[in-house]
Amino acid sequence: MFYGWRVLAALCAIYFLSVGVVFYSFAVVLPTMIIDLSWSRGGASVGHAIFGIAFGIGSMLAAIVLSKIGARWTIVVGGILSAIGSIVIYFTSNLPQFYLGIAIVGVGISLQSVVPGTQLLANWFTRRRAISMGLFLSMGGLGAFLAAPGVAYIIETTGQWTSAWLITTASALIGSVVAAFFVRNHPADMGTFSDGVAPSSDSSDTSNTISAITSDTAEGAQGLTAEAKVYQTKIDWNAKEAFSTFALWAIIFAFTMANIGLALNASQSVIHLLDQGLSPIVAGSAIGIVGLFSTGGRLFAGATGDRLDPRYLLAGGLFIELVGILLLNYTTTETLVYAYSILFGIGNGATIVALPALVANYYGATHFAQTIGIVHLLVTPFGAAASVTAGYLFDFTESYTGVFLGFSAAALIPVIIILMMKPPIHEQQTEQDNNRQGSGNNITTGNTSMAS
Repeated sequence: MFYGWRVLAALCAIYFLSVGVVFYSFAVVLPTMIIDLSWSRGGASVGHAIFGIAFGIGSMLAAIVLSKIGARWTIVVGGILSAIGSIVIYFTSNLPQFYLGIAIVGVGISLQSVVPGTQLLANWFTRRRAISMGLFLSMGGLGAFLAAPGVAYIIETTGQWTSAWLITTASALIGSVVAAFFVRNHPADMGTFSDGVAPSSDSSDTSNTISAITSDTAEGAQGLTAEAKVYQTKIDWNAKEAFSTFALWAIIFAFTMANIGLALNASQSVIHLLDQGLSPIVAGSAIGIVGLFSTGGRLFAGATGDRLDPRYLLAGGLFIELVGILLLNYTTTETLVYAYSILFGIGNGATIVALPALVANYYGATHFAQTIGIVHLLVTPFGAAASVTAGYLFDFTESYTGVFLGFSAAALIPVIIILMMKPPIHEQQTEQDNNRQGSGNNITTGNTSMAS
């Protein structure tokens, strides 16, 4: 069996534990900590902001660490850091100690999850890149579906929020063990190739790809295959080149808004639902339902992302997400909780898969970790700021209406931009196109002379 599938299975388990359990448990346990420790919502939301900033810094750090020790051991180190941070929070009694612990957890999750995981999948899969990333990233949603209501139930029945941090400690360490035993960095490490197919046996696909290339270079169609109908660059862009393109900044804008929506959902939705008169179990279950349907959104994006341009998935997912946040503002019944949770989950799940797939398709796999790490570093502070702003606005106005409606209106802008966006064209590709055009003119001239 192609070893890449084993790597994928291991990464799915790791993501389930690090993001599905650790991240989403935080969203459930924070309201209880606010009540039990008499914290203000604004002060507690600073912790969520610190988590977001730490995750962004960790994403950039992950790219650096990955280049030094490889993705496998980067994941191991990340799990150990997450466990240490969880223990710090377990013993916390004040906000500064909580801030320290959650910062360590944020760095740990980033080292254990998205950047090393997506880089590994970019190494191991080419034809099945979107579906492999969809399966991998869907595990976070599945983990949320199981962990969020489970943690909420444990806290409700025991009255102890500290037990949640013991669960996250164990989850992080188990992820590290899985990585150490099963993850390998490159196909060559196991004597195989990307997708398990030797380059020499792929000639027929190459011919099909070449025959599908059109002359519309303005559309960047040099990477558009007849089978997939999805643009994939044939040139590996470095990070500096990638960040000089409008397309990447448009992607960053869209993902920033998606991340803000996720931050609002994670930091404010549970306590907002409690304010609306819903029970703690129902409020906690909302996070789980978001996770379940996020899994569906990620699987759909993964299953279609090799045939449908991921930019449509990014735009469509963000639109569905903003509708979900809009509905959250008016959620007063269990039926509306389910409606909001389903919509937000599907939309956010699609955006999570669309981002790495789109960046890999547009800019290649060689410098992917560095590029995606910088993207996360740029994006996460906005989510952090949104959490703090929402918390303090509630303390001031005793309402989330302005926050939720303002987000929904602002998120509509990048939806339109992404739908109008075209793939970037590398200057090397422009030179190749010009050379091919010049060669074509020479051949035509020669044929004319011979005919005369």
